[in-house]
Amino acid sequence: MNEATIQDEFFAAICHNEAEVVKKLLVAGEDVDKRFRNRLTPLMVAARAGAHAVIPVLLTHGAHVNKKDGVWGRSAFHWLCCQGLTSHYHVESQTESARALLAAGANAYLDDDSGDTPLILALRHRLANVIKLIHAYSPIPNGSGDKLIIPWLDVAHLRVTHPYLSRYTDEEIHAHYIAPPEPPRPGTTLRNPNPPLYDAEWAIHADLHLKDKRGFTALHHAAALGLYEVAAILIDRGAVVDAPARSGATPLMIAARSGRWKVGHLLLAHGADPLKQDCNKRNAFDFARRANNYRLFGML
Repeated sequence: MNEATIQDEFFAAICHNEAEVVKKLLVAGEDVDKRFRNRLTPLMVAARAGAHAVIPVLLTHGAHVNKKDGVWGRSAFHWLCCQGLTSHYHVESQTESARALLAAGANAYLDDDSGDTPLILALRHRLANVIKLIHAYSPIPNGSGDKLIIPWLDVAHLRVTHPYLSRYTDEEIHAHYIAPPEPPRPGTTLRNPNPPLYDAEWAIHADLHLKDKRGFTALHHAAALGLYEVAAILIDRGAVVDAPARSGATPLMIAARSGRWKVGHLLLAHGADPLKQDCNKRNAFDFARRANNYRLFGML
């Protein structure tokens, strides 16, 4: 296997959040701070991809958390905050990745070559969970007087803007809205602190046709989280592989945009239609291409 092939495998393993593969390659001698052809380091690629399982592996092997790329002067944290609402990755991945980087010493106030900091990028792209984490690890300074730069990080402001919070204590509001949130599950809210575990036992008893507010079925959630065993059980029980969400997205589209190539392959093997379109006329092929989901892209 030549050097170019190894680099491609290392890059793909990071993008697809394959922590064990990344670990094996690092143990075999891969440079944890090498530059790929796009001038980014592995940690920057992982942060940009929301590869929350890979980031701790890279940090454990000595990745420099505030190292800048050679083009825009951005750190790994900059790249995570660049994704915003256009990211094909879920908020859960961004939250876990941000927590790992901040815990390792990522500087949220580090300027890139354009003068933007990770905090500025997070504000620009409305990454609410990431902003909360930044505020918890290194408090965001106030503006003039007592006016907060970000008023929704203040408990009193939240009580005024969200009347239903009157039933909760300041500590509960702070823990859910301001403090670093725990890794969430789809559908988790302050009113529902005990989300399903999404394991094999849950899959055996899950309602196959129940949908959440986005129109996601249990199979959509399994596809989003890359839970191969859970998806297999749901399909064996008769889950509709092409069930549309409110946006028209099928489980295969969700797997394609989330980098879950194994679940995507499973769905294809059970008859999922790769040409089915959502409300914006996009099919699974389009999602895989936009998400650089190389391994599923070749199966479609």
